[in-house]
Amino acid sequence: AILTTHCHRITASRPTAISLEVLDDNALLPVTARTPEDEVGTAQLLAACDAALAALPPHLLDVNRLHIRHGLSIPEVAAACGLPEGTVKKRLFTARPLLQQQLARFRGDLLFRVGYLPVSDHLLAMCADHLLRGRGLPLLSRRYLSWAVLAGDLTHGRLDAAFIMAPLALSLRGAGAPLRYVMDGHHEGSALSLSRQAERRRVMGLPGAFSTHRVLLAHLGLECSGVSNLPTLVVNPSSVIASMQHNEIGAFFCAEPWSTKCLHEGVGYTALRSADIMPHHLCCILAVRQPFADRHGQVVADYVRALLAARDRVRRDPAFGAAVQSALTGVDAGVARQVLEREAVTFDDLEPDAPRMAAFARLAVNAGVLSEPVALPGFACPDFLPVPAP
Repeated sequence: AILTTHCHRITASRPTAISLEVLDDNALLPVTARTPEDEVGTAQLLAACDAALAALPPHLLDVNRLHIRHGLSIPEVAAACGLPEGTVKKRLFTARPLLQQQLARFRGDLLFRVGYLPVSDHLLAMCADHLLRGRGLPLLSRRYLSWAVLAGDLTHGRLDAAFIMAPLALSLRGAGAPLRYVMDGHHEGSALSLSRQAERRRVMGLPGAFSTHRVLLAHLGLECSGVSNLPTLVVNPSSVIASMQHNEIGAFFCAEPWSTKCLHEGVGYTALRSADIMPHHLCCILAVRQPFADRHGQVVADYVRALLAARDRVRRDPAFGAAVQSALTGVDAGVARQVLEREAVTFDDLEPDAPRMAAFARLAVNAGVLSEPVALPGFACPDFLPVPAP
């Protein structure tokens, strides 16, 4: 400010007019390629960035503002906020999709918003996101910890697609959600774990009311009524081990890697795998909102192709899949790799299969997971799969 004021005083004391052409001829004008339009665009982008930052939750705001707007490094942000560097990295990662979505609205960009949970069943979503980063597909992957929140966002159009348990997708479709069954996300992949505590509580944790696991337990009950008749409690997958440690539940039945992690930490042991109950069973599918699929079919087709490419990469290199899952979920890479190498979850035969879905829907009705049959014509949609070479 002092320098600017002094310059104005000097200019005012020397009111001689000088031609810009003369200055340009003598190379006295500053060299710049920026136009007034560039300056306006930059100002608008910075304003949009500030608005996007302001919309972040309070615990994410300061860390991201210091890093993005003020250019501080992660160690500098950690020192300024009095936080561990790991916490700073986590908050930057958590804010990334929120900022991306806000700025996409400013730019008028198309976004394909896909939800998933931090489970091995959804590994293809994580790996595709990793492989596609910076490759042009307008993908915004969002990680959820709760099936209920994911289902709510998919129903109300805050997601365009999601990896979602088949019974939950069927219940949403029955309630009027415009969903298309585009491909299977995986097969098998869950396990029933029992606590090692001598006085373990006789309650089983399940991931939701409309879960594949309730269907499988009802099927198992034909042979083992003692397990299927245990009272149940809805527990998010990432919370089952802590709930077991606190003896809030004595058992849980959910997706890997939590059973393997539970065994690895000595909290419990694996009593049964979902593949033992029903080999190659249907579980999570990729469901896409029909309005998005109708308008942006090529985007959906490109994403399906990326998922299949991710499947092939994981087959060749399980360590890659384990590393990606560890980076995105915090699960130990050794635990994640053990799940893959043991083939506790499989990624074969992912084409949407209408008869298989119809058979599974009947099981869900018989189990009481669905109160009534769901209209299935048009639900399975193989249109987005790559066309096999002749």
